[in-house]
Amino acid sequence: MKRRNFLQMMAAAGLTAQAPLWAPKAHASAPDRFLIVVNASGGWDPTSLCDPKGLNRAYQDKSDRYEGSTNSVELDSNKTFGSIQWSAVPEGVSNDEDVRQRINDQFDGFFTTYGNRLTVINGIDTGTNNHDTGNRFVWSGREETGYPSVAAYYAAAVSPTLPMAYISNGGYDYTDSLVSRARASSAGFVGEVADPNLYYDDRGFVYRTYDRSTDLYARVTAAQQARIERQLENEALPLRRKQLQQLLGVRSTESNLSQLTVVLDDIQANVDRDLNWNVNRAESLKSQAEVVVASMAAGLTASANLNYGGFDTHGNHDANAYPQLGDLLEGVHFLMAALEHAGIADRTTVVMGADFGRTPYYNSGNGKDHWPVTSMMVITPQQTGGRVFGASTDAFMAQPVNLSSGQPDASGVVLTPEHVNREIRRLMGVGSSTLAANYPLNVDDFRIFG
Repeated sequence: MKRRNFLQMMAAAGLTAQAPLWAPKAHASAPDRFLIVVNASGGWDPTSLCDPKGLNRAYQDKSDRYEGSTNSVELDSNKTFGSIQWSAVPEGVSNDEDVRQRINDQFDGFFTTYGNRLTVINGIDTGTNNHDTGNRFVWSGREETGYPSVAAYYAAAVSPTLPMAYISNGGYDYTDSLVSRARASSAGFVGEVADPNLYYDDRGFVYRTYDRSTDLYARVTAAQQARIERQLENEALPLRRKQLQQLLGVRSTESNLSQLTVVLDDIQANVDRDLNWNVNRAESLKSQAEVVVASMAAGLTASANLNYGGFDTHGNHDANAYPQLGDLLEGVHFLMAALEHAGIADRTTVVMGADFGRTPYYNSGNGKDHWPVTSMMVITPQQTGGRVFGASTDAFMAQPVNLSSGQPDASGVVLTPEHVNREIRRLMGVGSSTLAANYPLNVDDFRIFG
């Protein structure tokens, strides 16, 4: 007799009490690596960050600001780590010397702290000045619609059934229905969803605490389970027995979401926002970061988007872009501190990028407009020595580079976001996943990460 027929016969006879007909849905195990994308929404200016050109006077025919130079401040030979050069902070940022010093410290602190794990990818040609197209191309590797973001692709490839496999706080986060997209930027909201029985009333009565040291709800759960077991024991009708078995199974399953609140509370108690580095800077980005890190450490999440805006600097570029870039770096620094505290920094890759770049000269309002050439920065668990892959010209045009070395080569190939996404997939171990056939990136390999 076949097993299915045997179970059907037992069910008809009401003999399945010790052989539950319900089994909890199996979730994928937590991945051994994590991917976090940080989007500088609006299009950042790499020449004000990781691909500076200084007072180069390259566009005197297009701009009368700073003699047509790309930047308003000279290159500083002291602002280097390995092959990485970052921008000095111009005086035009602020009349307040303390503000300029804060931004200078944010830049120097970031690159010196993470330079040995940082790969800067310069001279990436997005081929567009359109925000939507640039966002899609940079974060999926394809200009046309239909490709999932690289973070969604990764989550779908490694752990698609995790409760919050892919968290997005904005930016390009299309999933093509491969994986669920979770919105989780608010710690308070996440706590309510993760543990709806956590409650404090006006008299200070604790229903259940984060660490479960007080858990009065456990008594309610035990009473519910005992009641269902009694009903099951006394029920003779097969269909009602089946329904009671299912209810018992659902009620007996402990959601891993409750662990998220425990980890989040620990991060908030021990990773001080103000020590990393300034009081009340990048607060929204830090809030996003702590929730994402807690969810990853709790085994609920494989990948995430963090999103930080304010980079569409068509006017007063220096006064707007440099403070925002400094705060972006500060937010990522906090993210790294949280990852270290949670014990998963050595398994996490952080990718920073934006829609596109900004013009290599100032407009009449001292702003910078849209420009197709951009940069990306990647922090890996492995040491890089401060590597730069790819290059742009002194006039901030994408240069052809050698496929192996990433150095300028007239007979080489111009980098595009398709190349970078292909390499990120390979770096994360999903370049040859079953999804690759449905979302191919048909470009030659650039061994950006070695």
